[in-house]
Amino acid sequence: MSDGERMNFCLSDLVPPLRWSDAARITALADRPGLPDAWWRALPLHRVLAVLDAEALGDLLTELALDHWPAAAVGDVLPALHVLDPDEADDPQVAIALDRAGSWHGLLALSGRELADQPFVKARPVLTALFTAVFLRMSPESPAESLPEPMPEPIPEPIPEPVEDPPDEQVSELPELIDAAFGDLDDQTWMVAQNRVFADEPSDSEQLARLLAVHPAVIHDLEAALRDRLSHWLALPEAKPYTEHLTWLTDTFGAAVPKDRFVAAAEWHGRELRSLEVPAWRFVLATLPGHRLSGDWLVAGDIEDLRERTRSLIASAERPPTVPQALEMIASLGIRPDVARQWLESVPQLRAQKASQIDPDRQPGGQQGGLKDVALTRRCFRQPDGRWWLRVDVSGDHLDGGEVPLPSGFAAYVGLAPGEDRTVRSAAGEVGLSWHARPILGSLSRILSEVSAEEGSHIFLTLSEEGMLRVRHLPAANGGDETSRALRLVGYTAPSGTPEQAARVIAARVGLTAPVERPELLARLRERGDRDLLTLLG
Repeated sequence: MSDGERMNFCLSDLVPPLRWSDAARITALADRPGLPDAWWRALPLHRVLAVLDAEALGDLLTELALDHWPAAAVGDVLPALHVLDPDEADDPQVAIALDRAGSWHGLLALSGRELADQPFVKARPVLTALFTAVFLRMSPESPAESLPEPMPEPIPEPIPEPVEDPPDEQVSELPELIDAAFGDLDDQTWMVAQNRVFADEPSDSEQLARLLAVHPAVIHDLEAALRDRLSHWLALPEAKPYTEHLTWLTDTFGAAVPKDRFVAAAEWHGRELRSLEVPAWRFVLATLPGHRLSGDWLVAGDIEDLRERTRSLIASAERPPTVPQALEMIASLGIRPDVARQWLESVPQLRAQKASQIDPDRQPGGQQGGLKDVALTRRCFRQPDGRWWLRVDVSGDHLDGGEVPLPSGFAAYVGLAPGEDRTVRSAAGEVGLSWHARPILGSLSRILSEVSAEEGSHIFLTLSEEGMLRVRHLPAANGGDETSRALRLVGYTAPSGTPEQAARVIAARVGLTAPVERPELLARLRERGDRDLLTLLG
């Protein structure tokens, strides 16, 4: 059975904006020959790909991204792009866009609108190539390794019971055990070990081939042979003391551990192995099953997946959790208590405010000190890209270059701390962020001018994962019923539908995840201080 045939999830599992939008109103999804109604949330993807091939599905998603979610980052439209090998999206237009963005993650942080604004970049063929590359990986006929399956819902992982450290005399012998097993490498294999298999940052295989004056295929063969030898050694009885050490490390660390703790977990980790002339911790890292080093963290699996699961778990709480509650919650993800606070602080856009800070834009009864204060902050709304955006109602002062006050709940959400000054990038240049007497954003006059903003119109602001200020502009509403005007204030511009449908949209955008009754929605709006919405919804 192929990877595509094993997939049991549908398109809306892969594309978060589909879960937030009223997809039944998106005409491009309807009337697809060979596909049933609501196929995007009812039909497993391998059955969709049997009717719409990868290219056709890539074209369709491009149309949706540009026409319906132009403010959503490309990587938020299809998060599987974050684990795609950029080489698989081998297209001239992608190469141009990648050069403009500066990095793969920088490219995925751009919205469709921002991508279209880049000089020399054609957004439509870029998006089609990117989306198609992912769907090709997932096609039933594709022999390629499948991408990790998405989790709309966080899946709790069991927390292993701690085990005792192996006896000291046994642990101290491990470097000698490794040296005895790998002390006879020939020069070329030793170079591959140093520069590829056990390197902190592996060298490019073609560069290494040029250095050794061999064909790149020789490097690949040497690396494969060394990895096979490593696997064979780990299975031998004499390697049992070492594999027991790996088991202890895995059980002790859980899902994530800071790199410095991993290096210091055993005294000999910091020693240099005589046989390989690399620090022992690099050898341990290369043999630790299922763990990957990402920046300052050693994580079981993909760090972005664990971060997203952390954000989802906190956001799905019925009420904003306090810091101690959040620390307990993430234990279900396999995060050990001794590193839980450090992990939470490392997750972008999920930083706790100090308990003493009070959000001036919140009603007195609001909870304080929680990680999800942004959900209780006036004019902050969770958009289809999963991020919280602040609505700023444009004034004459803003147009003249005045500073933009920020609610402290939103300031903390984007990672700004009291006493801090920062500069962030935007499509129109750098903008200052600071928090002294109160949090403020510097002048947006250039951005407002570029989007032709007028007094009374609205802009929605957030920071991308890359720390880039993203701005969406909505002109002032001209007429319309009160329901449509309320939807516009939360950033929803599609036809309003029934009052019940509108209430569901607004509830989701103020952080109410389960179906709620109208009194509960109105209570949340009162708690947040959204008096304009309360007036319109009555």
